[in-house]
Amino acid sequence: MFDNARVLDLLERAIDDDPMCRACGSPNTIEDDGAGRLCLVCPTTIAPAGLAARVSAALLPHTRRRLLDLTEHVAA
Repeated sequence: MFDNARVLDLLERAIDDDPMCRACGSPNTIEDDGAGRLCLVCPTTIAPAGLAARVSAALLPHTRRRLLDLTEHVAA
């Protein structure tokens, strides 16, 4: 089980340490990926179209980092 205070501290530190996307400068958000994981992501992430956009996305990707897997430590 997760302690609410520890989870909140982890999420706040993630935003404080990495508030903006390095690729586009948009503010990062915390999102549930639908599989029980909380991730720090750039909300403007789109699939790159065209060769230059794909190369740019490979060299400087938008923020997407897993912070917490809520499926771990589930009480039986």
